[in-house]
Amino acid sequence: MNIAERAAHAHELQGKRSTHPLTSDRCAADVARAASRLAALVGIDPEYVRPDHNWNYLHLPLVPLTLHASDPDDLEQTYTFSYRDPLYDDEPFFLIGPCPVCGRPVPLAEIRSLADLGAFLAAGPERLPDDGRLPNSYPDEFDLHPAHSSTCPFNGRDL
Repeated sequence: MNIAERAAHAHELQGKRSTHPLTSDRCAADVARAASRLAALVGIDPEYVRPDHNWNYLHLPLVPLTLHASDPDDLEQTYTFSYRDPLYDDEPFFLIGPCPVCGRPVPLAEIRSLADLGAFLAAGPERLPDDGRLPNSYPDEFDLHPAHSSTCPFNGRDL
């Protein structure tokens, strides 16, 4: 597919994602930009990136946008990412996965490049020590995320 065809396809995809009655054109454009950026980062067509449609850009504090990227070669393999604010192009994506302690879906890795994703997939999440200190390989958002169970030592209550 050439550049013009890819651009037309991206425009068409943005139009499809903005048909929800509560989605403004500006919000749809922000979501489409974030989805396109993630698609480019992982090297897939934007049609394989699906945003959660329950994202409310008017909710404060701003809830991160959740994006699901499907592997074009294996559609059953999906990676979930959060994106803090689609308004800004320099924000990192955060790979969401199960907390090693409580099993709830939380940010496990900051992803700014395909190499970051590759490094995480090769090594997996670093083992969490028993002393409750978070290794540097985990993003700050890990222990601040509200999805941790109430009994998880990384639920951010003691911050």
